[in-house]
Amino acid sequence: MVTGTRDPHVETLRRLFETHPVWLAAARHLAPGACSAIRFSHRPREEWTLHGQEGRTVLEAGRAPDPDLAFTFPPAAIEKLDATRGGIADFSLALFRLIEETDPDLRVGFQVVAPFSRLVRRGYVRLLVAAGPRVLAFGVARGVATLGALRRRVERSRKDPKRS
Repeated sequence: MVTGTRDPHVETLRRLFETHPVWLAAARHLAPGACSAIRFSHRPREEWTLHGQEGRTVLEAGRAPDPDLAFTFPPAAIEKLDATRGGIADFSLALFRLIEETDPDLRVGFQVVAPFSRLVRRGYVRLLVAAGPRVLAFGVARGVATLGALRRRVERSRKDPKRS
């Protein structure tokens, strides 16, 4: 359910996904059909869908029919992402750090919904590689040094999101 009111945080995230050059470049690595479920912590009854459309990413009100990933964004995390500068690696690391954040006002909720094979087909691994060595080093520091380790982490996360 979406109330239809314009929320500045929702609009900021929409603007980032739909118009920011780095986010547009990142989206080009994803295949048609890639889709995420989006929620906002300050609007818990609403569901949103992030998906590709005509070569760009679109954030729309409504439930994602078959999402690959699910995110819950608090307002403070959206502000941090909006303040991020740089390339795909900078935005990827900012998002990953917000997923790891311990402060609930900053922590982005994250869940892998799709099986690893679908994530590969839809370009998410390609996007991680495109983000470059800093993002790969971030993964290695967390025990994800190979594609097999990434697959195991994804499958473990799907079974028990708290253990990822």
